[in-house]
Amino acid sequence: MNIPITLNEEQTVLDVPPETSLLRVLRQKKLFSVKDGCGKGRCGFCTVLLDGEPVPACLIPVGIVRGASIVTLEHFAKSPEYADIADGFAQADVHPCGYCNAAKFFGVHRLLTRVYRPTKDELDALADAQTCPCTDRDAFINGVLYATANKHRREGRKNGL
Repeated sequence: MNIPITLNEEQTVLDVPPETSLLRVLRQKKLFSVKDGCGKGRCGFCTVLLDGEPVPACLIPVGIVRGASIVTLEHFAKSPEYADIADGFAQADVHPCGYCNAAKFFGVHRLLTRVYRPTKDELDALADAQTCPCTDRDAFINGVLYATANKHRREGRKNGL
């Protein structure tokens, strides 16, 4: 079945059965930031942006992504938003293990696109959603705070204006 999508800002047509998981298709396309973890959508290792929202690719059959935009971490890594987060993580001495990069980066991205300044509850909820033990919880939260400041600096925002 031919399924047209936009993958990392390029139009493409997937010629696979509609029940094939998005994870499998992306791995076949050699997009290895999409990791095969739990297979149940819990670990976040296979997270991609589907029309701008982080989703577990292991749970998404390609038949339902017709016409959608999918962004993997390989492509997102070229964006200024990624740089804000990566710099924030570096400032907080956060070094994701490689398996959980997509979950951490796309989780922070989602939060920072929705709120100007994350609250303690929002930061706690994001930290609680990270299942990989490679990163200290407090360091992760500090990394998000640094990423927030980096984004504000890049966008020219000043103190909540």
